[in-house]
Amino acid sequence: MAAHPIVEHSWELNDPTAPTLLGVPARRSRAGGRGRRPEPPPSLSSSLSPLSSSPDSLQQRHATGPPLGNHSEISVPASSGAVLGDLGSGIGLTVSDTCPVDGVAESAAADAARLLARRDRYYARSRLSGLTGLRRVAACGRVPVTDDGAVYLRARTGDDRKAGFGGLATCGSVWTCPVCSAKIAVRRVAEVGKLLRWNDDRGGSSCMATFTMSHNKGHRLKTLWEGLSGAWAYMTQGRAGETWRKVRDLFGSDGYVRATEGTYGDENGWHIHIHLLMIFKGAVSDSAMRYLTDELYKLWSRGLELRGFTASRRHGVDVRRCRDTAQSFERVADYFNKMTFEMAGGRFKKGRKGGRTPFEVLADGLETGLADDLEIWLEWEQASKGRRQLVWSRGLKARSGIEDLTDEEIAEAADEGETLLILPRRTWQAIRDFAVELLDATEAGGLAAAMIWLEDRELLYEVPDVGFLSRQTTETGQPDH
Repeated sequence: MAAHPIVEHSWELNDPTAPTLLGVPARRSRAGGRGRRPEPPPSLSSSLSPLSSSPDSLQQRHATGPPLGNHSEISVPASSGAVLGDLGSGIGLTVSDTCPVDGVAESAAADAARLLARRDRYYARSRLSGLTGLRRVAACGRVPVTDDGAVYLRARTGDDRKAGFGGLATCGSVWTCPVCSAKIAVRRVAEVGKLLRWNDDRGGSSCMATFTMSHNKGHRLKTLWEGLSGAWAYMTQGRAGETWRKVRDLFGSDGYVRATEGTYGDENGWHIHIHLLMIFKGAVSDSAMRYLTDELYKLWSRGLELRGFTASRRHGVDVRRCRDTAQSFERVADYFNKMTFEMAGGRFKKGRKGGRTPFEVLADGLETGLADDLEIWLEWEQASKGRRQLVWSRGLKARSGIEDLTDEEIAEAADEGETLLILPRRTWQAIRDFAVELLDATEAGGLAAAMIWLEDRELLYEVPDVGFLSRQTTETGQPDH
């Protein structure tokens, strides 16, 4: 094949006489701007390091560029803007996008933190694909599901500018996927926030109960999890289940949300436990909480004994009344904060002294390459497979007006607006390990920045309704496949 000339660009940024972009007549783009190629911002240089861009440069990039296109506003309910904002900044979730932040500096800092957290999650998922024993996780965000192998760059505009990819496999794993777990957590936090507001509006109250079990380093995670699940089934079903329902009726508890959490400690191994958010129709006193604790412990300890485990009276069941809706939400937010991926340099040094979440174990393993951490992670993968992280009592979502979506449905949902560019199979294969940088560029500078990013790497792409374009084109204007 003959060599093809590279199209050069040397006109000024705002020159109205500038030639058309790559031989295509200038036209009003779907992003709302002209089709001319702007000068690339210096902060859009390529890098393969997830931490190569400083927060300051990311703030500048996010603040520049044309709008990204039309989209439908997506509302994330919250019981408290401040609480939701804390959650978003703590785990890098996009929930903070719906909570106004006073001051440009604070908003820019939150944007920078979100971008860095997203980079960490994307790079972790990319590296995990070569380690995981789960096929769906290995394919997540990497393998196209379109007939021709194309991937779609999508984006939305507004105060919560966000870009993403369409046409890719998703795993929907809350336990093992750094990217899907974060997206699902945003939805689940919003659901619980809506539940708590609904309960508050009817004059209700809530409490948080924790159920634990004795364990040691000799216990395998699968064995502990089966014991935990068996004890819960005993407590809530059959003859014991009748007592469970009577106790709930006595205090006016007509619903709950159950969450399972696991941590690993070097001294005592796996620690698997249950968090239970119980809602009540009215106010509940501290004395009622003490009585409730006693009754729940009787049921819980008996269920554990039948499966060969024990629970101390002091730690087996802990019930704490929430003062108000904000405190209830804060405790739920703290749970999701711990259960999502976060790469923090040097954290593994602190983690040795106490329990680490599975994602912390993964982060440490990726950071240090320690075989022990990777073995712990693989055990977590196998034991958590097929289990539900969050369970609502029957009918509670319907009564509180919450749509029931599975984790997989949330992960698959395309909420990034309209398609800006189509990336053919070969292009996607070339960038998939660091494709998050294309998302950063798109959110910073819109369609033009995305095109520059691809052209600088001499990669083929297609503009909807226009056709294939590349900085490396043939003399006849046809793409070099």
